[in-house]
Amino acid sequence: MKDFMVYISSDEVDTALLLKKTLLVVIIIAISILLSRLTQWLVRKWTDEEIRTARYIRVIRTLLILINVILILKIYFSQGRAFSIMVTLVLAFFALAVKDLIVDIVAYFYIMIRKPFSIGQVIEINHVIGELVDIDFLQFNLSEMGDLTTAMTHTGRYISIPNRFIFEHPVFNYNFNDPFVMVDISITITLDSDRDQALRIAGKTAYEKYESMIENYDPEAVEHFLNKLDSHDERGKPTLRAELTNIGFNIYVQFFTAYDEMGKNKMIMRNAIYDAFNQAGIKLPQTYSIQLD
Repeated sequence: MKDFMVYISSDEVDTALLLKKTLLVVIIIAISILLSRLTQWLVRKWTDEEIRTARYIRVIRTLLILINVILILKIYFSQGRAFSIMVTLVLAFFALAVKDLIVDIVAYFYIMIRKPFSIGQVIEINHVIGELVDIDFLQFNLSEMGDLTTAMTHTGRYISIPNRFIFEHPVFNYNFNDPFVMVDISITITLDSDRDQALRIAGKTAYEKYESMIENYDPEAVEHFLNKLDSHDERGKPTLRAELTNIGFNIYVQFFTAYDEMGKNKMIMRNAIYDAFNQAGIKLPQTYSIQLD
């Protein structure tokens, strides 16, 4: 402290100018604190979402800090070359600090141009499934749903996902152009069962259930989806295959259904084939439990 006071009193330093600069810095910091509190109050008035509020406040705080640093450097480093070097370094550190925000904004424009999903579509990303309800510069928001392969129900939770996740994780869109998806179900029969008979029964039952399912769908939408499958050399009607396992044969049935009825229709198809197998005397492997003392 003594050395500092000696330096201030020396001829090398214009004490009055230094005090003016210090006072100016104090005023700038005070104004920044007031602006920060004012903007926080305005943001909380503007939105009730805690996640979005915290993100906006963080951005505003970062910008105010950057402006303060630049102004302080400008005050104490009045020479153009020294100032430009310091600003370059500050901007470099700032870019590293906010790189995620920059990527989020870039991803926003990618979503707007490329349109991998849009409002109202059901998507899955990073193991989260939900209906898209909102997109902004930094994040997109989902109304969460349960596992579509078992039951499609809204959980009531609202999930915000950073836009940059579309560059980091696969995006599954369940109703991008069509409301239909292909699904599989399987039932295991014993090794001594008649495999050919099981395939015939499963095929007949699956086709009957398939016909009753598509009666409730829009014929034009069904035809469009079938034409798309045909262009990929795929079949829309139920297809079957049998696969040998160590306990029997897995009878697989593949068919298409509306994405919002995946769980229900898989259950209907599996139960119908099980009942048909049971009626025909086709056996299913027994499950055993062993209790260890």
